[in-house]
Amino acid sequence: MPCTQTVMALVVLVLSESLPTRIWAQSPPALGADSSLRNSVSRISADSQRSVRVASRETGRVEGSHVSLRGDSVLLNTDSGVRVISLVNVDSLWVQHGTAAPILGIIVGVPCAVFGGMVGSLAGGPDSSGGSGRAAAGIIIGMLGGGFVCGSIGAGIGSLFRRWRVEYAGPTDPGA
Repeated sequence: MPCTQTVMALVVLVLSESLPTRIWAQSPPALGADSSLRNSVSRISADSQRSVRVASRETGRVEGSHVSLRGDSVLLNTDSGVRVISLVNVDSLWVQHGTAAPILGIIVGVPCAVFGGMVGSLAGGPDSSGGSGRAAAGIIIGMLGGGFVCGSIGAGIGSLFRRWRVEYAGPTDPGA
């Protein structure tokens, strides 16, 4: 009987010592998220040419031209001045990466080039000797002309749409 009590006492001691470490092992995601955010901000602050968007529960979505760290806060230069947001409150961090001009230019330009080629083949038609020399030239001119005109319009419209990439996404709160 005394041997069983000794074994039980040892089991209780081992379990009581392991509980705080198990609790600590479950809480580091906040620390990992903090260091991940710090790394993202320092990477972005080195490239000051891009626009930055910070989203948080307290401030909503804020856009600025430069982001930096000071202590436990993120500083964001906006049109209305410098905004200070606590690291803990940052939900996501986005960086602008160009516009949709190339994508939209290709999407709009390719069908217009095909249509221009068809119109060019009809307009070129066979030459007086029945050869297809003028038709080939009409196809090429129609494709280049149609693709260039529509592609330029598509790129112009696409330049109005900025593209953003997520650099940091905070941990999701399962209780929310």
